[in-house]
Amino acid sequence: MPVMVSAQAQDYTVENIEDGDTITIINLDGESRRIQLSGIDAPEDTENAKLKLDIRKKGLSREALLEIGEQATSFLKSEVAAGQKVTLQGDLSKHDKYGRIPAIVINEKSNSLNLLMVREGYAILLTRYPLEETFKANLEEAQHHARSNNRGLWKSHPQIMAKWSSL
Repeated sequence: MPVMVSAQAQDYTVENIEDGDTITIINLDGESRRIQLSGIDAPEDTENAKLKLDIRKKGLSREALLEIGEQATSFLKSEVAAGQKVTLQGDLSKHDKYGRIPAIVINEKSNSLNLLMVREGYAILLTRYPLEETFKANLEEAQHHARSNNRGLWKSHPQIMAKWSSL
């Protein structure tokens, strides 16, 4: 799903893919900044506080969550890599509770990584924070498409995804 990016938009270099919904970029001052793909949640691929929370809230095993988390991260890495340029859309002065900057991330192919992760079945819509209505509707449509067409994790782990995606 190509997203229109204004001519004034700034490109940033990807430093690292942290997990299925977080990347690290190099800002204009040469400093690293953690970017959360706004509006989405991907399963964790490492031991951390969020993994423990997901285990407790969703009743899934650590192993199951880590397995789908590794697949989500692997898919994101297939769409963007360290050294590539991305464009960020959003208020880059805001941070989430994990210190990340929520943004829409556009790769070199002009694809929103946020929408791509959900549409291809490797992340879900995150409704915890307010989203612009059109963007939210696009994410909802992408999630419906992924689930109804058995894309990504919805195909390989349908029971885990059904449980993980429900709150």
